[in-house]
Order: sequence, then C-alpha cells, then structure tokens
Amino acid sequence: MAKHPWDCKDVTIIEKNYGRILEGKNSQQQKILNINSSDQGDKFNNTESNLVKSYTMTNTNRMEVILISWGATIVSIKCPDQHGETADVVLGFDDIESYTNSHMNPFIGCILGRCANRIKNGLFTIADTEYKLTLNDDKCHLHGGTFGFGRQLWNSQIDGCNVVMSYLSEDGEEGYPGAVLITVKFKLTVDNRLEINIRASSSKPTIINISHASFFNLAGHDAGEDELKNHIVTLNCDRWTFTDYKDPIPTGAIQGVGGTVMDLRIPKKLDECMSKVPLGEGYDHNFCVVQSWQPGVVFIGRALHPKSGRVLEVYSDQPGVQFYTCGRFPTSIITKDSSSSVSSDNVNTKQYDDLVSYDSYLDGQEYEGEYIKEKFKSEWNYGDLRSDSDSSVSTNHNLAFTSGKNGAHYTKYCAFTLQPQNYPNAINIKDFPCPVLRPGQVYYHDLTYKFGVQLGNGI
Repeated sequence: MAKHPWDCKDVTIIEKNYGRILEGKNSQQQKILNINSSDQGDKFNNTESNLVKSYTMTNTNRMEVILISWGATIVSIKCPDQHGETADVVLGFDDIESYTNSHMNPFIGCILGRCANRIKNGLFTIADTEYKLTLNDDKCHLHGGTFGFGRQLWNSQIDGCNVVMSYLSEDGEEGYPGAVLITVKFKLTVDNRLEINIRASSSKPTIINISHASFFNLAGHDAGEDELKNHIVTLNCDRWTFTDYKDPIPTGAIQGVGGTVMDLRIPKKLDECMSKVPLGEGYDHNFCVVQSWQPGVVFIGRALHPKSGRVLEVYSDQPGVQFYTCGRFPTSIITKDSSSSVSSDNVNTKQYDDLVSYDSYLDGQEYEGEYIKEKFKSEWNYGDLRSDSDSSVSTNHNLAFTSGKNGAHYTKYCAFTLQPQNYPNAINIKDFPCPVLRPGQVYYHDLTYKFGVQLGNGI
C-alpha cells in the first residue's frame, strides 16, 4: 500500500484492556471475565489467563475505529454523515462474552480463515493426501471452522501508525495441514480510509483464503431492515460463481451478470432487487471482480445511504467478493393470534419458494409472483397458515433477534457485508483460482474500506 505523507500526527491510537479469556483444562470451554471496573485489577495477575486488548484509532476527520484482539475484530467504526452527525456503522457487541459465543456471534467483525466461505463436505486433497475439516455449517466447513481465526485470541501491539495483530495456527488446527503464521496490520488514515494488510506463511502446503467480515449499515448499526433496503449498491463484478438456489456451494460454472438480478454494475437500490433473488432471501453470493491489467488493489464495490449521505467504498486485490445481506440472521414468523413463533424453515412456505422459476432468475426476468402464489394457495392451502385478521406474514415485527451493542436488536436484513476473497470451495474446483499456499511462499491480501460523504441527491 502507498505510504501517506501525514505519518501519525493526524491519528491517535489508544490501547486498553477489554476483557480476559480464562483457559481451563479444556481450552475449547473458555470462561470469560469482563473488565467493567478498576477493582478487578488484582484478578489480572493470574498467569493462566489471556488478556483481550482493545485499540481505539481516531483521526482529525472525526472518524474512530475500535479493534479488539479477539479474532482481530473490528468492534466499532464511527464516521460523520452529511450534517456532521457521527454514528457507529458496523454491527458488534458490548462484551467479550458475546464475541466468544458462537451461537450469538455469526463471525461479526472478525478475520475469516484459514479459509473464508465454504468448503463442500469439509474435504480437500493436496498431493494425494485427503484432509477432513470440521463441519460447522450443515455439511460444509465455513470460515475456518468452529475455532477458526475469528474465534482465537491474537497477539497485538501498536507499531508506529498501525495496530498489528498476529496468530500462530498450529498444524492440524480444525483439520488443516501445516502451521500457519498470520499477521494483520490495521491503519486509519486522515482521509477516512481503514487499510487492512494481511500476510500469511505456512510450514506445509495448505489452503489459505483470508477475508474480513464487518457488517455495515450506513444509517447506523441499529437502523435495521428498512434503512438497509434504502442503500444503493454498486459492484465492480461482471460474473458470479453459479450456485443452485438450494445449495450455497458453487457448481463450478461461472455466469455473466448481464440482464439478471445479479447485475449490480449500475447502482441499484437494495429494496428494488433483494426480493428478486431466489428464494427471495436477498444476496449471499460470490461475485467475480473485474481485475485491473496490473497487479494490486482494485475497486470492489460501493454503498451509499442517501439520507445520511454516508458512502463506503471497498478496495482489494482478491478475485472475488461475497455480498451478503444477512438473510440468515435470526427471524421467526409470528401471527397476531398466537404468541408462539414458528420457524420459516418448518412451514409450507418453503414449498412456495420451490415453485419460483430459477430459469427466469438466470435470464434476468422476474417470475410471475402472483400467479405462482395463487397456484401455491390452491395446491398447498398456504392461506391456512395465516391469521384470519391479517393476510400477511410479517418479517418486520415480533422477530427473534441477536442482542447487539447498546441494546440493538440485529435481525434478518439488518446489514450487509462485502467480503473480498478467493472463490468458495476453490480447492475442489480446478478452474477456480488455486488457494494452495506452499512453504516459502507468502500469502497477501490488501483490503481498504474508504468512508466518505455525498452531499445532495446525486448518485
């Protein structure tokens, strides 16, 4: 990355204690102690415990970023809107208990690795040796497994203008071959760029695909679905790795985006396109980035929240980007005449979803929603699932939720994430970019989040 002329005079970095991981006999069962008051200071003399540190980076342009050494996680990003009002625009939690709770925290804000995204059946082969990884997403291995990079305690320190974190992943961790040393450098610049430089090396041939998983809502982390759908998104991607709509693993085919709901090369409001993605669950797809003629970072995508004027641009040197609008976040269907919730996966609405024409999705044509809905009603008695007093099933009220920071409730479609990375399951698809890292090689990933403000109504 380019060296900026302002050095550190415009950015301050403050290190604090955030919490502590107390490791017992079984390191997978970790006991957590918060630092909530100064009277707990004596407890931190216990040599069996590991301190979680926080780093607050603040520039003279009213931007603030808070990191913690658990998972090399971004806890908070505060930036001003067009009126000068500052808001936190990334999802997060208040305490270390929440960050270490895998049931509550679906990889929010952390580093993803060794291998971001999914590996089918958790299986891959290198040099005629088959490796079996932990399965933590149905029949898939996701984001490095149950205890991947985002669920480990990292070494951390301030190094000049940067916060540098490192982690040594042991040979065999989560089933991966080779000991891997990874370092991540975070730098906040005066022009509101957050630069993330990732490097890794391995003692044996292994697979590496490291990304970062901040979840954004530029209206504010607690603004929810309505404001997410007001975002206007652009992606510098002309193809995507095709998946069957019932299976998130790419088939190996690469489809052009032209004329389809996957075409985000021209800015589109999310409210106008998310519902058109089968099964109407929004985006959770890997797109192929249009590469420059020379190596280095390229423009990945842009998001604008018109009301606040906040703009996020993402730059990276990776071949793909996973665009996800939180369709898998917690939700339930609640009818007005019942206090009990029914999971949407357990009712016949799934049968309605299966009637959606996937061919029209590929051809860029909208399916005939009302016709299919009427067909579904007659064949599956869909109307019987609804309240007599309300003909719609709400996705905006009475939902199950994840408890976020400052009392926020994180629910389905509350945020989006752009995760630059290699293609999913690339190790098992010969035509995808090779993710194998060999001894003597260095893995590079340079990622930049650039925040700005757009005045007026222009796009």
